[in-house]
Amino acid sequence: MDTIDQFKSLVSSKGGIARTNVFRVRLPSLPGVASSNDISLLCKDVQLPGRQIITNERRIGLQFEKVAYGYAVQDINMTFHVMNDYGIKKYFETWQNLAVNQDTFEIGYYNDYTFQIVIDQIKKGVTLPVYSFGNFLDIFTPKAVNIADDQIIYSCKLTNAFPTTINAIQLNNDQDGIVELNVQLSYKNWKQI
Repeated sequence: MDTIDQFKSLVSSKGGIARTNVFRVRLPSLPGVASSNDISLLCKDVQLPGRQIITNERRIGLQFEKVAYGYAVQDINMTFHVMNDYGIKKYFETWQNLAVNQDTFEIGYYNDYTFQIVIDQIKKGVTLPVYSFGNFLDIFTPKAVNIADDQIIYSCKLTNAFPTTINAIQLNNDQDGIVELNVQLSYKNWKQI
């Protein structure tokens, strides 16, 4: 029978339990829009991707067994804090415009609008200075964060990713409402790095 001491020893030997609120998203740089470092700092939440193995049932004698024949990945969602310059919204609109130009209604080339995205899970205990007060107007200014490789406990790369959906932003009369942008990204595949 396992004891609490064995559990504590296991947690200690593995460096603690991973925390959901310590992560970084590395997005591509796009010409003419905000820095991808600034945009990564504004990411409120993201999903690590999953994968499903697609199977067919095969019958041998009286028994059925599942046999793999492919895989499927689901789109991921990201939520971002929106600053007063709406730079995050402009960033994703510019990215989507590479896929479907909203002025000419021409479709872009796949290799021109798909990029690599990296999602890093960071070790508990690493301090991330997300925002600092800018000037007397109390405007939040994102600051760049340098994270060493030994502070990353898990990392995955999405290949050929692009934003398929930029959700609508709901505006209302709430006194303390904060504007957030939800974006859905499609991608070809992902792998652990």
